[in-house]
Amino acid sequence: MSESRIAGAQTDSTYPSEHLLYDKASRRKKAEKIVAMLREHLGMDLSDRVCLDVGCASGLITREIAQHMGYTVGLEYNQEAIALMAQEQATPSLTLIRGDAMALPIADESIDIVICAQVYEHVPDDKQMVREIWRVLRPGGVVFFSGPNRLDPIERHYGLPFVSWLPRPWADAFIRRMDKGDAYKEHPRTLWGLRRLWHQFEIRDYTLTLLKEPERFGVDDVTNGIAWISSLPHWALRMLYPLIINYNWILTKPTGHLSIGAQP
Repeated sequence: MSESRIAGAQTDSTYPSEHLLYDKASRRKKAEKIVAMLREHLGMDLSDRVCLDVGCASGLITREIAQHMGYTVGLEYNQEAIALMAQEQATPSLTLIRGDAMALPIADESIDIVICAQVYEHVPDDKQMVREIWRVLRPGGVVFFSGPNRLDPIERHYGLPFVSWLPRPWADAFIRRMDKGDAYKEHPRTLWGLRRLWHQFEIRDYTLTLLKEPERFGVDDVTNGIAWISSLPHWALRMLYPLIINYNWILTKPTGHLSIGAQP
């Protein structure tokens, strides 16, 4: 299930899953999945890596990840979330800052690993966010990306059917009619739209691996309700892939890259 992680956008909506942002056990499991995927992909110790978590929300995942990194920066736009994070005990290897995902206050090519989890759909301009992530990431650096699919029949932020399928004026009216806010403020993409968004990166897709081997990355508790999926043949999963609720990718910025001047 997707949670609200706001970076570069304010919201007056309350999502059904928002309580999970403050559930330490849930956040720990999410962090363990992220770290396991990064270690599996990179095949190295992460303890000398510099990490940036874009849209870190409550900061609970960021704090867990920071225990495995050399240094971690958690960036969040929402002022209330920043205030909550400030109440937690300080950690020498972790800095939490207020900032905009579309104008990262980070030096060029200074980051080894970027975490971009459940963020892109909340940002007013996700293309600009990706350009900023590219800018701050070192050549050969990686992004952990997790994000929702526009073709999911249920809009997980609101628990309503087919909201993301509707034309924007209809979606806005539906949200108001259901008393969920004054407009539909999220901007999810389809699988093809996400591939275009991240097209300058090399994509390693872990989505089906997580479904087929959930225990490998510690997500078996999350997939219990859809355990039947693991028994499907690979061809069937590939057919269903464009409708999967959420995608999990590791993205690599190629070495010897060209400028990101072209629009994603």
